[in-house]
Amino acid sequence: MTQPTEAERNAAMLQAERLGLALPAAALDGVVTNQQLLARHHAVVREALAEDAE
Repeated sequence: MTQPTEAERNAAMLQAERLGLALPAAALDGVVTNQQLLARHHAVVREALAEDAE
C-alpha cells in the first residue's frame, strides 16, 4: 500500500468529524489504509457480480 495523501487524510478527518468521532492522529494512516482496502474489495465484488450477470 502507498502512504495516504494529505487529501485522503483530510477526507478521513472530515468524515470522522461529521460522524462526531474522535480520530487520533496516530490512527489516521491506518484508517485511510482500511478505507482504501475496503474500496478495492468493493470494486472486485462489483466486477465479479457484473461478470456473473453476463
